[in-house]
Amino acid sequence: MALTPAETAPAQPPPEWEAAAVVDARDLPCPQPLLALRRALGAYEAGTLLCVLATDEASWRDFHSFAALSGRTLLRAERRNDTFLYWLYAGK
Repeated sequence: MALTPAETAPAQPPPEWEAAAVVDARDLPCPQPLLALRRALGAYEAGTLLCVLATDEASWRDFHSFAALSGRTLLRAERRNDTFLYWLYAGK
């Protein structure tokens, strides 16, 4: 039985969530959190893990839509109390 590439390739370590560069977009109204993300994607070195903080309720929909439409992977999204956290990798 042959192994698939996923079985033979070394596993990629999981991201270090707490080591992410923080983009603080709290208290910014829609669409400002998404615009802060877009600026950060180009400002940081490709491959840098970013964590965007937002308090705008619409950011949940915006970030998921952005990921789907742009082809970028939204690595993780969660809500902690009144703050939404979104993790993506920087780069163009």
